[in-house]
Amino acid sequence: MEPNTLYQLSAPKGELVEAPQSSKPITTSSYELHPGFIAMVREQTFSGLDYENPCHHLREFEQLFACLTISGMSQETLRWKLFPFSLEEKAKQWYAHNVGKVKGD
Repeated sequence: MEPNTLYQLSAPKGELVEAPQSSKPITTSSYELHPGFIAMVREQTFSGLDYENPCHHLREFEQLFACLTISGMSQETLRWKLFPFSLEEKAKQWYAHNVGKVKGD
């Protein structure tokens, strides 16, 4: 029996892959994800290639938006809204298949 790969051990399965509902809902009636925010995210994308470290990508993503705020939206919700823009290629396909339709295409 072959040992599991790191991907197999770390890839979430089933109901665990859905983005959790924020404990702090959006309290504004409308908001806009500024194109500059999206451009910042796309400068540090993760493709899911073997040499890329997903933990490093998540750490960088968290640091990038640690101080970013939109009135009426928690940082947690903002990160969930912007995270799909940080993915491309294999990672974006995985996200779309396991979590749902990726917005921003």
